[in-house]
Amino acid sequence: NYNSSAKDAFERLTETTRLDFVSKAATDPGVGVAGALWSESNSNALSTKTLAVVQSGVQSLSETISDKLHLHISSPRRTVKGMAASHFNHENEQVSNRVLWRDINSLAEDPDQPYDERLQLFAKAGFALAAGIPFNVRGFKGIVVFFANPHADMKKLCDNTNSRLIEFAAQFIGSAAAVQTPLQNARLLRTRRPISNWNILRVKILAVIKFQRPIHVRRRGRSRTWGSPTIQRVDSFKLLQRAASIAMIDRKESFKILSEATARLKSDVKKGVVDIQYQSKIKTVKWWKKVQGGHASIPPPFNNYQCAWTFMGVFSTHTVLSRLLSFCPRLPIGPLGALTTLQYNLTAAPASQPRNVFFGQVVALCTCFLLHKIPGLDVWHRCTLAPAIVATVTARLGLIHPPAGATSVVFSYERYGIEDMLLFLVGNLIAIVTAVTINNMSEKRQYPTTKWY
Repeated sequence: NYNSSAKDAFERLTETTRLDFVSKAATDPGVGVAGALWSESNSNALSTKTLAVVQSGVQSLSETISDKLHLHISSPRRTVKGMAASHFNHENEQVSNRVLWRDINSLAEDPDQPYDERLQLFAKAGFALAAGIPFNVRGFKGIVVFFANPHADMKKLCDNTNSRLIEFAAQFIGSAAAVQTPLQNARLLRTRRPISNWNILRVKILAVIKFQRPIHVRRRGRSRTWGSPTIQRVDSFKLLQRAASIAMIDRKESFKILSEATARLKSDVKKGVVDIQYQSKIKTVKWWKKVQGGHASIPPPFNNYQCAWTFMGVFSTHTVLSRLLSFCPRLPIGPLGALTTLQYNLTAAPASQPRNVFFGQVVALCTCFLLHKIPGLDVWHRCTLAPAIVATVTARLGLIHPPAGATSVVFSYERYGIEDMLLFLVGNLIAIVTAVTINNMSEKRQYPTTKWY
C-alpha cells in the first residue's frame, strides 16, 4: 500500500533537496541491498559457456538494432551475425544461470542483516523484490540491482527469456560503468599532450644548440690534407701504436657496454623493488581500513517485548533439555545453549533454520566418529582437524551452523558412544520443535523462514 509513509521514504531516496535525503555511499559486502546481493552472488556467476552465449547474444542484439536503424553493415558482419545467431540458438537451452529474486522486506527485518538506512527506506517505499547480477568487465567488477513489481507473476519473472534479458542488460550497464575510467584517462591524456609535446620540442632545441658549436669547431680543426691521395710513409712503430690504440678502443667499448648493462640491471631491480614496496603499501593501507571497521551501522537492540519472548523460549527449551539429558550427565549441553541463542535472537538467520541445525550436527558427529576411528591420532590433532573439517564441509553443502563447530570440538576431545550421539541429536530435535512452537506464537517472528527440505 502506497501511503504517506511510503511516499516519504521514496522521497528521501530520490529528492536531493530534502535535508534528510539519504544519498548513495560506498557499501561493504553484506550491507544493504547491493551488499547483501553481492555477498550471495557467486564470484564465478557466469561460466565460460554462459559468457560466450552472453557475448553472442549482445552481438546479435546490437546488429538487430543496426538493422532497424538501417545502418550500413558489411558482408563479413552478416556472416558473423549468422554464426552468432546459430550459436545462440544452440546454446539457448544450456544456459542455467537463474536470477535469484530476494524479498527486500525479509532482508530489512532479518536480525542477522547489518542495519542499513537505505535498505529500511527501500522496504518502506514498497520495493518488494530485488535481484543482483554481478559483472566483470576486464577486471572492473560490480553488481547491477534490478527491482521488480511486487504484484508481478513469479513464473514470468523467473522465466529463462526474462532472466537472459536481465543478464544481457547487466552486462551492458557494467560495460558502460567500466568505460568511464578509460574515458577520464583519455581526457586527462588529451589535456597533458600539448605540455608533453612542448617539453619534447624544448629538449630537441636545447640539444641542437648544445651540439652545434662543437661540431663546427671540430670541422674547422680538421687537417686540409684529410683524404689526400698522397701516400705517406709510416714506420712500423707508428703502425704498432695505432693497432694498440684500436685494441684499447675495443676494450673500452666492451667495458662501456658491460657497464651500461649492469646499470640497466640495477635500475630494473630498483624499479621492481619500488613496485613491490608500493603494492605492499597499498595492500597494508587497505587491510588497515578494513581492520578499523566498515560503514555499517550498529544494529538496534531488541525491545522489551522481543526480549520477553527470547527469555520464555530459551527457559522453556532448556527446562526440557536439562530433564532429558539428566539420564546422561556426561553428555555436553553447551552447543545446545548456542543453538537456542540463535533460534530466539537470530530467528531469520540462515544458520538458525531447522535444516542447518539438524544436518550440521549430523556432519559434526559423523566427523568426530570417524576421527576417533583413526589409529594413532591424538587429542590435539582431533581437536584441530574436527572444527576445520566441519566448517569447510558445512559451508560447501550450504549447511552453515556455528554450534556444529562447538559440537565437533567437544565430541572430538572425549570418546562418546553412538547412543550418546543419538541422544544429542534428539536434544537438537526437541530444541527445534520448541522453537517452532514458541516463535510462531509471536506476530513479529516466524520460524522457520525457509522450507524444511
